Amino acid sequence: MKKLFTILFCLLTMTAAAEEMKMALLQPRVAEGSDPCRPIERNMVRGELRKAFGWQSEFQVLTRTDVDAMLEEHGFQQTGFVDAKQRKEVGVMTGAQYICISTITKDGTQLYIEAYLVNIETGQMTNPATQFANVQNNDYSTLQEPCNQLAKEMLGDLGGETKRPSKTVGKKVPDGYVDLGLPSGTLWKAENEDCGLVTYDQAVNLYGNNLPTKKQWDELLKNCTCIWLEDSGDIIAKGKNGESITLPGEGYILCNGQRYYSHCCYLSSTTTASGDVWYMEKLITDYIARCNKMSVRLVRQL
Repeated sequence: MKKLFTILFCLLTMTAAAEEMKMALLQPRVAEGSDPCRPIERNMVRGELRKAFGWQSEFQVLTRTDVDAMLEEHGFQQTGFVDAKQRKEVGVMTGAQYICISTITKDGTQLYIEAYLVNIETGQMTNPATQFANVQNNDYSTLQEPCNQLAKEMLGDLGGETKRPSKTVGKKVPDGYVDLGLPSGTLWKAENEDCGLVTYDQAVNLYGNNLPTKKQWDELLKNCTCIWLEDSGDIIAKGKNGESITLPGEGYILCNGQRYYSHCCYLSSTTTASGDVWYMEKLITDYIARCNKMSVRLVRQL
């Protein structure tokens, strides 16, 4: 019996080890336009994030110099983009299920740190978070608390935290929509419509009241942690309940037909007194002539 118990214990231990979640924590990249970052600043940010993730979750946090070298060779430090081939290589090299990508923007002694997770299997970008740190006189101990908060916010439901309730608690969220825990109870569709870039009049004709209002865009920007990925133009919006959506930067087309790429521009259903239309771009709302063509993301209420 004792021998049987020992065998069962070993099997359970091996199973638990096999199911352990692993995260590849990449060397932080430096944002375009940032003040120069010294290697020690990047190393300290990654080191504090590694400790914070290890303390607050069951993730095994991996920092591999060969992974950094591989991504740098593929141009990651210039683009910040991890494509399907790179994800597969990182997964094979580390056995990780997630990649943590972080960016530092330095302004004097101030460090603005952005980070998000990439699911290696699906490529989905999730759980964005941001924090500020002030490093004076080479006192890098000030990085500990911001990195702790960054990790805590990013882990969300991945780390087993309880999600905050919203007006939709207890109600079934329709397929294809995401509850971001917004005060109004607005649900946002998980993906863009396949109509491409359209004018305000075309969008209203196609989708009517399912277009978000200016007020709903403002609510999303105010109540979610939103990160604009400058290189791709995408925006990741993470609700306080841990759920998130990605708004692809599909660009826009001016009334004269000129096309711009890598911009995150989305129509609203709200117009001004002069007949222009409100839209969302780069984490703000503004208005523009209604003949301009932009992306469409729909909403609904339960």
